[in-house]
Amino acid sequence: MRNVTRHSLMLIASFFVTAGLNYAFGVTLSWFFLPDQFGVLGVAQSLLLLTALVVGSGFAWTAAHDLAAEGPTARTRRRFRATWTANVLLGLLLAAGLEGAYLLGALPLGPSYRLIVPLVGLTTVLLAARAVINGAARGLYRFGPVALNLAGEVVVKVIVGLALVALGGGVTGVMVGFALGTAIALAHSLWIVRPAGLWHGAGWFDRQAVVATAPLFLGMLGPALMLNLDILGLKLLAPAGQGDAMAGLYQAAIILARTPVFIAQSLTLVLFSYVAGSRAGERAGTTSRYREAAVRAWARLLLPAGLVLALAPQTALTLLFPAHYRAAAPALRLAAVGGLLLALVTLLNGLFQAAGDRRRPALAAGLAIIAQVAVLVGLVPRWGTPGAALSLLVAGTVALMGLAPTILHRSVPSRRPTAIVPLVEGALPLVGLALPLMLLPEGGRGAALVKLALAGLSYLAFLLIFRLRPANRPHRPGVHPLVRLLQALMG
Repeated sequence: MRNVTRHSLMLIASFFVTAGLNYAFGVTLSWFFLPDQFGVLGVAQSLLLLTALVVGSGFAWTAAHDLAAEGPTARTRRRFRATWTANVLLGLLLAAGLEGAYLLGALPLGPSYRLIVPLVGLTTVLLAARAVINGAARGLYRFGPVALNLAGEVVVKVIVGLALVALGGGVTGVMVGFALGTAIALAHSLWIVRPAGLWHGAGWFDRQAVVATAPLFLGMLGPALMLNLDILGLKLLAPAGQGDAMAGLYQAAIILARTPVFIAQSLTLVLFSYVAGSRAGERAGTTSRYREAAVRAWARLLLPAGLVLALAPQTALTLLFPAHYRAAAPALRLAAVGGLLLALVTLLNGLFQAAGDRRRPALAAGLAIIAQVAVLVGLVPRWGTPGAALSLLVAGTVALMGLAPTILHRSVPSRRPTAIVPLVEGALPLVGLALPLMLLPEGGRGAALVKLALAGLSYLAFLLIFRLRPANRPHRPGVHPLVRLLQALMG
């Protein structure tokens, strides 16, 4: 488990670097753009996230699973080439379909997106080529270079995007930055996996690899798709002429509410490979340990982050965004709870998929998406941004309920109920987190910073006092308190 923690910390560190850059990027752009333009950017980013999730949710995970389970053999190299080819073709189809839908009016976005849609398509193809290569790198346990790859992409995107916006490039300039960052990251990904010789050998097609990807694709895509349907539904279903403005306000809320899900995705990148490898090595009993560690990490690391947003949405918006974005506070409160639920679903989905249980996650994701679309259609025209946020909460609830039978069944042999014990153990630190958020008054940026800092310090202090020792491990003298704090946070 020590390697799992170390590799998880690498990717979480990469996430915080990229998240910090992305948040700074988004906040900086909010000062350049009016809400209408910011809404165009939000819709463009959601389109790109949706296509990126499609090309990153299936074949990339098959490549990771194959190489983690068997290593680089003639069979896994052939399957890698097959999945890479299939994914690039999928990216090309998505790019062509998106452009065709826009030109034919099936995607009624308006003239502001004339150059943006082709740039989304180009970036999608580049992401499709890179996703399977990065999946192979994870299967080879090259998590350090993968973390660098993910961070480097964002660095290029931010530098190029801000430079072009400063020169008057607008949202189009931002999307050019996305494309260039992805192209450079693709070149680095090819360099990471070159020692494994994945491109050498006979055969570029493997039917079994494509068939095996279908249920994995549905299960892994589901939570990520739910995370982006809300803002697209808001744009398309809002009252006439209000879509971009509403999407702009909601973009401020969803940037924050997605944080726990993105951290969960970083953890899943690591846990998936280790669970797949343990199953192949006939160490299937360790899967329950990984599951308990994942739920514990959610309870101690992700739950507090989501609670901050749910309990003090206006404080978080005040700290990061201009004053007119504070109107998104009601939507942020709902979306934060939905993001928390989807973070847990993301972790559980990845573990079940890696362990070979792929039917239940796919079914749960399908039901959740249907429920989310129904809420969007029914509530966005009347409620606007709160309706979009509620759709995220409903999707997370339905997906978690769909996974509940599997969770309960697998928790029966365990002495420690997986979903309950971490919450009970973490109750007092969460109280320490909540009290400053609920008792301290609202104010300007300085007051918001103090309020959030006191809440975070209170939570860490309580965690140090009550949960210093990781579960099932004896106390070891000489371990630095900060190290033990990290171990407690990581489960």
